[in-house]
Amino acid sequence: MGSNSDTQDQIREIAWMHYVGGLTQAQIATRRGLSKMKVHRFVQAAHEQGLVKIFVNNVPTNCMELESRLIEDYGLSSCTIVPDVNELQTMDISMPAVASAGARFLHGRLESTDQMILGIGSGRTMSAIVKAMPAIKRKKAEFISVTGDFAALSDANPFEVIHALIDKTEGKGYAFTAPLIVDSEADRTLFLRQRSIRESFDRLRDASMIMIGVGHVGPGSFFRSFGLITEAEQGDMIRQGVAADLAGNLIDDTGAFIDSGIAKRMLGMERDLMHDREIVAVCAGIEKWQAARAALRSGLLNGFISSYSVAQRILDAE
Repeated sequence: MGSNSDTQDQIREIAWMHYVGGLTQAQIATRRGLSKMKVHRFVQAAHEQGLVKIFVNNVPTNCMELESRLIEDYGLSSCTIVPDVNELQTMDISMPAVASAGARFLHGRLESTDQMILGIGSGRTMSAIVKAMPAIKRKKAEFISVTGDFAALSDANPFEVIHALIDKTEGKGYAFTAPLIVDSEADRTLFLRQRSIRESFDRLRDASMIMIGVGHVGPGSFFRSFGLITEAEQGDMIRQGVAADLAGNLIDDTGAFIDSGIAKRMLGMERDLMHDREIVAVCAGIEKWQAARAALRSGLLNGFISSYSVAQRILDAE
């Protein structure tokens, strides 16, 4: 007979699998070797205990243990690790659960009715977070893109992410009128002289919190998915030791900034600001674990949101 703590963990896990992972009660019963009636009772118990509101209001204790270790090892002030809903934790599979946790965090910040300015990253993870977040009327909130735009017509585009936030909150939004990656270092200098771009950077200096995804290099990266770089350029990045993209800045495996190659052509968040602001990074997909580790090693993150398998892989590799 399991302990009460074990039962509570299972109630939380099944609530996550059903409401966040999107699995039916029958699928959960098969996956966990439980009867359908028992799964139904656990889902009912989650309701009765108040665990299910807009979001599942708790996580299993094994996730909490990983959160504590990451907070201690990397000097974080906040950390949310969500359970795995499938044995294969690719980006597509883990995204709903991770995005829900990110949406919960962002929604929590927006519960304050004070005037606030938030820096917002782009990409598939941030797009999923905004979609998962319930509407909350905050006309005093301002959302500012932290990087240049990219031409692909996609919900992951910085302009679209900001626009979706405006729709959800009725707040204000500002996006860069320039590409994330320009053709040359000289072009970057010219863009940075434009008044509209300088104004966006200046607005970011008043941001209380920055929320971003973690970009990786390799198969399935957003750089290649959205045609931002050629295959040859991606090869160059790998040879340079690029491990991750954080708000339009490239870092190596140790978390140090990279200053050569494509990094000279990127319009990203100013580095001094990255050291001064609360930055929360959200990472979905086991293929990104090394990028996430580089981001944590950089010392730039105050908060980290990811899945059990990514957190476990990072801690196992220390």
